[in-house]
Amino acid sequence: MEKDSNPDPEIRWKAPFGAVALGVVACTLAAGVLFSGGVPSWESFAPTAVIGEALAAAGIYLFLEIRVFRPADRWKKEVSASETASIPAEAGLLTPLAAAAADRFGRAHAVLEREIHEREEKLRQFEMLRRDLEETKAHLQAKIQDLRTIYEVSTAIAGTLDAEEIFRILPERVMRTLGLNDFCILIYDPDRRMLVCRTGAERSASLTGEFQIAPGDGVSGRVFETGEPVYIPDVRSSPEFRYYGGRRMDVRSFMCLPLLSRGKAIGVLNVNHSEPNAFDAESLATMRVLASYLAIAIENANLFRFVKALAEKDSLTLLYNHGAFHEKLNIELERAARYGRPLSVLMMDLDDFKGVNDAYGHILGDRILLMTAGVLCAHLRKSDIPSRYGGDEFAIILPETDLGAASAIASRIAAGISEVRMDTGKGEEISFTASIGYASCLPDSRDRENILNVADRLMYESKRRGRGGVLGEQL
Repeated sequence: MEKDSNPDPEIRWKAPFGAVALGVVACTLAAGVLFSGGVPSWESFAPTAVIGEALAAAGIYLFLEIRVFRPADRWKKEVSASETASIPAEAGLLTPLAAAAADRFGRAHAVLEREIHEREEKLRQFEMLRRDLEETKAHLQAKIQDLRTIYEVSTAIAGTLDAEEIFRILPERVMRTLGLNDFCILIYDPDRRMLVCRTGAERSASLTGEFQIAPGDGVSGRVFETGEPVYIPDVRSSPEFRYYGGRRMDVRSFMCLPLLSRGKAIGVLNVNHSEPNAFDAESLATMRVLASYLAIAIENANLFRFVKALAEKDSLTLLYNHGAFHEKLNIELERAARYGRPLSVLMMDLDDFKGVNDAYGHILGDRILLMTAGVLCAHLRKSDIPSRYGGDEFAIILPETDLGAASAIASRIAAGISEVRMDTGKGEEISFTASIGYASCLPDSRDRENILNVADRLMYESKRRGRGGVLGEQL
């Protein structure tokens, strides 16, 4: 700190005090002269001294009152009433003391202000740190909630291996959990070579089964081809967005995420919103995680359906096998009883199939089995369930089919098989026939659980009567 160029003023008390002392002496002498008639004596000195001292006391009192106490009292009042950061430096005879006090107060006040400023700065830093911690806490809580939601969603998705069930639970148990109520899923259909809407919610629900788009066309088609997600804060700024062929003109914000399984796109997930800038980077990151789970779940469901189909099918004829036939028969019997519908079962056995195998070999026998499966599929409806029951025996479930309709179907099948001609590769053709037994039941039939046994019995009865016969019975 720089030193003050003006030295601190000293308290000038010596001269006033000396003056007061000389005044006391002068007063005493003056009093002696006055009372002694011109020449003072010791007899008159005592009263004279008393009077002089009294006068000196009065002078000292007036001096202290005027030069010391009144200025000091006035200084005290000014200090008490002052609202500034400084105190007065004028206090009469005590001005040097007041100035020193004011200087000391100023320096103390400056130190205090500096300390207050430092503490305020620390408080400000603490407040910033507290806010940062609160923001971090809120962010972490949001992340934890996102992880919890993703866990719940992944659990719901992974809990089924049925693709249709996944599409059914998505609107209710998945997207609503994430607070996303307007979405649709497009799955690539290799037969159509198109992305087809398989499920949706809110206004996108009307697109299910109706909306389709080619790969590479529009935003969804481009995301499917590139495998990169797209977020459009306001679709009005993107000429590439097609508003679902004009069916969703209300969409403003749009997210499209690829459904990738093993690095291959199987479809896209579209999330819509009627307000612009409705999503953020966190939403996009969360939806990318969800899309990966969803793609894996759908692919696993498709693989499970494929494997299940293979497990249910006969490897040669690709008809249902023995186990799948019995499973589906129980289902159809229950369905027929519930809805009050008739049901028929047909059992068929190729005549003298063992002789053909013995004469021409099993390769030709396999060809005959394949031809038989082809005849069955040619004469049956999509709702009918043909199966290879075992060896050269076939069984067919005919839902909602009464005895008369079952008789017509059995006759057509028998005629169709008898018309087949097979080249043996040895310069000759052979034909073959099949014996068929069938049984029909009504919902109230007492012996409906034995429908397969009855059809089987009738098949063997038909075979005993001759090749290519057809027999039926109403339960």
